[in-house]
Amino acid sequence: MSALASLNVKIDRSVKKDADFVANSMGMTLSTAINIFVRQMVSERAIPFKIHMADNEAVKFHKLLDDMRANAAERGFLNDDEINAEIKAARLEMKTQGAK
Repeated sequence: MSALASLNVKIDRSVKKDADFVANSMGMTLSTAINIFVRQMVSERAIPFKIHMADNEAVKFHKLLDDMRANAAERGFLNDDEINAEIKAARLEMKTQGAK
């Protein structure tokens, strides 16, 4: 058996308490549960579960983006394509002036 190493992790006290309860209800310690997670992560070379925003949070986020775009359009702000076109024109002008 290889030598053991320690891992210190900061976690919200109430989350730890809940995680301890869940692990204990499955007949293991939280340390064992974390070991299982880490071993699975190494085996899969990935986080062993899907990480995503809750659906309601994603909807709120996309609505916020849509509102910001609409607000910018109402105020006459440039969109991404217009900003990129201005940058490209400015760079071309700088090159042209530098060549003189």
